[in-house]
Amino acid sequence: MSVPAFVLRSRQRQKCSQIVANRIRQEPAKRAFGPERSVPMAAIYKRGKIWWVKFGLSGVRIQQSLNTADKRVALARKHQIQYKLATTGLELPSKTDLDRFLQAYCDYLRNSLTYVSYKRDISYLRGFFGQRCQALKLARRSNKDAKITGKDNKSVSNEHRNGFFKSRLLEEVTSEAVSHFISRRIEMDKISPKTANRYREILHKMFNWAIKEKGYRGPGGNRSNPIAGIQRRKEPAGVIRFLSLEQISEQLKALRGNPTLFAMVATLIYAGLRRAEVTWLTADDVDLENRLLRVRAKMVDEVFWQPKTGTDRVVPISQTLHKILSAYRPKRELTWFFPSPQGCRWDPDNFSAALRKINKEAKLKWSCLDFRHTFGSQLAQKGESLYKIAQLMGNSPEICRRHYAALIPEKMHDSVEFQAAGKPKADRLEELLEQVLERMDKQEKKGHRQEKVRIVQVGNRAV
Repeated sequence: MSVPAFVLRSRQRQKCSQIVANRIRQEPAKRAFGPERSVPMAAIYKRGKIWWVKFGLSGVRIQQSLNTADKRVALARKHQIQYKLATTGLELPSKTDLDRFLQAYCDYLRNSLTYVSYKRDISYLRGFFGQRCQALKLARRSNKDAKITGKDNKSVSNEHRNGFFKSRLLEEVTSEAVSHFISRRIEMDKISPKTANRYREILHKMFNWAIKEKGYRGPGGNRSNPIAGIQRRKEPAGVIRFLSLEQISEQLKALRGNPTLFAMVATLIYAGLRRAEVTWLTADDVDLENRLLRVRAKMVDEVFWQPKTGTDRVVPISQTLHKILSAYRPKRELTWFFPSPQGCRWDPDNFSAALRKINKEAKLKWSCLDFRHTFGSQLAQKGESLYKIAQLMGNSPEICRRHYAALIPEKMHDSVEFQAAGKPKADRLEELLEQVLERMDKQEKKGHRQEKVRIVQVGNRAV
């Protein structure tokens, strides 16, 4: 006959209480961070509908929620705390000043990430915490810029800029608070699942750094990452847009009046470079004699830049692109191959804005990312291997497979056939050898002297 569950729980509570009582009578608990003292007893009390537990530890009064409205569950959790205090000990939660921590973490990001990645992570952190430290402060905006946005001060976007989380300690950032923030952004601001997952990823990485570098301990003294329990949103498959050959001609025709933008867009299309890679091309990076584009890390005017993946690469210049770049003649005294109207390096956002203005007049909707996808898509449709495309574009083969594998369905035709379309290569070779041997036997029977035989395959026959 099985023992009821409530009886087992009662026995477990009695056992925990007995262990605690025996430990208190025998010897005081030994704490690694304080003097020897007796094991503290815990007591539960109610706040609203939720049960809490309180106990003293190393002269500090601890109060924490048991996250339950059931008294029996609260008592069981209290006994677990008492058991841990009596045996292995219970660590106190850390107390990390949030403002100082955020400044230290932002300094770490600035020294370990590229500039673009750093600004992206800072933007997400600012959305959750607000402008709590110097690194998270926004540049002052003019009244003209504020009027352009057209959003009132009570909007969720304004709350997003000012920060959602207002507490003083890092330990008060719980998984419930982060989940509520993400859910609110999805409901009110209509952010995509990809953006929601990005918030989760940024905060998860931040807490990993806090655990490793700052000795973070959450409620209950545990060192687990509070973001780990937040479920990722399911992201829809991305839509890859690319230009056909006719659309490429239409796009380049719209840019004929601006030689610099014309050459830059042609480079994006025919070389598959990223927007930042095009704007950082110097005169030394473009080798028209050997028809090569060198995408590499560099230091210009005491500013360091490197490709997104941190890996240098060389991209051959096609014949079409070579004609365009040969006709484009930048001023030789300038550092940049594609200088801005002011003679300095193009800011990527200003380049996109100038391109959008021209495309809007021409009623075109293409962007720099579409031009880059055009390079990969056209090569995939031509039959080039995904590995070669990945090498040329500076991507991983897995990313290229996800983006462009669907564009080469003819490569899969033989895979769906139950019977081979033709004889395997090894069988055809054996058949050719048999034909050669049969021909040599006939020559021997006729008494002809054996001569050197040259085998030429014509279809499935050896001649």
